[in-house]
Amino acid sequence: MSIAFEQMMDNIFKNMDFLETFTIDGMIYKCISSAITDGISFTNVGVEEEESFTLDVKLPVYHMPVKGQKLIYHDKTYKVNDVQTDSAGTSIKIHVIDLSKGIGK
Repeated sequence: MSIAFEQMMDNIFKNMDFLETFTIDGMIYKCISSAITDGISFTNVGVEEEESFTLDVKLPVYHMPVKGQKLIYHDKTYKVNDVQTDSAGTSIKIHVIDLSKGIGK
């Protein structure tokens, strides 16, 4: 990984204009969030609204999030659907879904 890329990542995560926070197990993490996508699912009992988005977090992290783990973002509880590490190993992308969706409802 290039030093220029590391410096760019450091600068992005130092700029409070870009950063938000979320909490997992009482630990507060700084992140850059994507737009929240609103969707609709048709189920056996009717229509359900759902939200999904991603949170980018600079590595290292205190604890690596895992699928199904709950997190709090903007005073609402969601859960981790997937975690991916970028190809340079500098950040993770946490895919977040509504608490009622996926495995481990």
